[in-house]
Amino acid sequence: MVALKTLEQKVNGFGTLIQGEITELFNSTTDEYAFEQMAGNIDKTRSYILPLIKQCQAKSVLDVGCGVGTMVNELFKEGLDAYGVDLITLGKYWQEQGFDPERYFFVDPYNLQLPFQDNTLDFAFTLGVIEHIGTSDGHADRLPNYHEIRATWLKEIYRVIKPGGYMLIGGPNRKFPVDTAHGPDSKASKLELKLTKLSGATIHKTWGENFLWAYSDIDNYLSGLPYEMRAQSVKGYVYFSRVPKPFRLLSKWYIDFMPKFMLKTGFNPWVMALIQKK
Repeated sequence: MVALKTLEQKVNGFGTLIQGEITELFNSTTDEYAFEQMAGNIDKTRSYILPLIKQCQAKSVLDVGCGVGTMVNELFKEGLDAYGVDLITLGKYWQEQGFDPERYFFVDPYNLQLPFQDNTLDFAFTLGVIEHIGTSDGHADRLPNYHEIRATWLKEIYRVIKPGGYMLIGGPNRKFPVDTAHGPDSKASKLELKLTKLSGATIHKTWGENFLWAYSDIDNYLSGLPYEMRAQSVKGYVYFSRVPKPFRLLSKWYIDFMPKFMLKTGFNPWVMALIQKK
């Protein structure tokens, strides 16, 4: 196991650096969504995450925003030294599945403090999470300082990665005008809301502020730190279950055969940034 910081307390058997009473800030995970994640994340782990981890020759792995914890458990079963962190509301799902409490920890999304020493992990990934960091509701209502919160959050993940290790940051692309994974930004215009209602998918402008993010945001958040970033395809990770049915096959084809030079552009619906710490 990797070197941990001294934990402040344990809540329901799971450790945390949070001091005092831990309250539920918001509960953005329904039981229905949790069970969907338990099933779907096994396939995503085996078809996408695990091959990439092996490619990076990583042995110790952290899932930041691990949700119901399925990916961490699958990676552990594959022989990896795997850990996960998330909100206290997710603890009940870790308990129900009988996961090892030494591998799961509670964190504060507004002040992320990971329970690991500096430069201890080979690989960390956070998928579909950063767009909800710095929001008041865990969804799409941006706080005035959301960029600052996200920068602090991403730098904390960077801190625990070994030099030469990797971070994988993924989520829908702010520069692409369609988002099938979320509802609209809380400050969406009337036109955006109308187009969203008509299309069955969230339509948003590709300029200005939005709770979604883009490759350029990562460069801003990690400014001044030594790293190299490479855009990755999301083939094998995105299943298009929320894409309106008539467009699913076309969407899959579009993603599967996207040229490499387009991955880091506004033509790509997803950001999937593999960052190597220098």
